[in-house]
Amino acid sequence: MDIIEQLKFHEKDQLSKWIASEEKTSRRFSKDIVNFTNENPDSIKNYCINTLPREFSSLSIVYEALSEFSVAHNKFLLEEIKRVISLAQSKKIKPEYIEVLEDIETEDIYSKDEAIYIEIINFITSALHVDNDEKLNLQLLSLLDWFLIEYDEDDAISEVSIWISRMKNLAENAKQIEVREEAKDALENLDENLSFNENASTLESPSLLSKISRFFK
Repeated sequence: MDIIEQLKFHEKDQLSKWIASEEKTSRRFSKDIVNFTNENPDSIKNYCINTLPREFSSLSIVYEALSEFSVAHNKFLLEEIKRVISLAQSKKIKPEYIEVLEDIETEDIYSKDEAIYIEIINFITSALHVDNDEKLNLQLLSLLDWFLIEYDEDDAISEVSIWISRMKNLAENAKQIEVREEAKDALENLDENLSFNENASTLESPSLLSKISRFFK
C-alpha cells in the first residue's frame, strides 16, 4: 500500500492498528509521510481536505508527522488549522473534533517559523466569541493552551496584546462560567499579572466570583 492507501486504512480502522503499533514502526511511517509529502504535496493536501475530522482520525498521523519531522509544511498545517476550526464553526463537525489539531507539535513551529506561529494564534483567538457555542469556545481555548505552551514573554511578540484583548473579553463576558475560567487559565500563559473586571454583568454571583477570582489576583 502507498502512503494514501495506508492513511485510508487507518482512517477506516479508527486508528486501532496505529495505536497498537510499536514506536519504531510509527516513527518510520511518520518519516515516510514526510518524504511522500515532499514529493507529492498535492496528494497529501487533497487527502486531508477530503477527510473530515472525527474522534479517531488519520489526520492526527499526518499532522504529527509533518510537525515533528519537518519544518517545510508549516503553512499547510496553518491551512489545516483554519479548515478544521471553520468546519466546527459551521457545525459540519463536532467542536470536540478540533482536538485533532493538538497532535501538531508546536516547538519547531514556534522556534523556527515564528510568522506562522503568530498567524496560528491570531486565527484561533479571532475565532473566540462570547456568542459561540460553549463547547466550541472550550475546544478553542484548549487548543490555545496547547500552542501557548511554547510562548516566551522574552520574545516580545507585538501581537500578544491583541491575543490578550480577545481572550480577556471572553474571560470577562462569556455567558458560561466554565468558559470564563478556561479563558483566564489560558491567559496565564501570556501574562500572569492580568487583572479582570470583577463586576462584569455575566458573572452570576458574588459568592461564585469569590471562588474563582482567587486564581487571578
